[in-house]
Amino acid sequence: MSLAVNKSDAKNYAIKTIDKTKLIAKPNSLVSLEQEISTLRKIDHPNIMKLYEVYENDLYIHLVLEYLEGGELFQRNADKGLLTEQETYKTAQSVLRALNYCHTQNIIHRDLKPENIVLV
Repeated sequence: MSLAVNKSDAKNYAIKTIDKTKLIAKPNSLVSLEQEISTLRKIDHPNIMKLYEVYENDLYIHLVLEYLEGGELFQRNADKGLLTEQETYKTAQSVLRALNYCHTQNIIHRDLKPENIVLV
């Protein structure tokens, strides 16, 4: 993901860029991405990163997402070591709240891993 700044209000956004050539190489990946985008557009929860816009050209799909300063859990652990007990507790609570909300919306995540957990 990369950082983008809105010129009109100076608000930060995360941009996730997906290379279409990589999608074509994997069966069902475009369908999975379309389902993910559709799901993100429907849900609204404080512990789930918000999707604001989707832009597409011939080569890429760009997702404009809520920017969270903490970065991915995986990278944070690689850079600074494991979370403290208190940090782990707070992170687990947030993840469980998000999963509970998803389940109430009949959504199953199916790819829960440190790379997909973004810290505040």
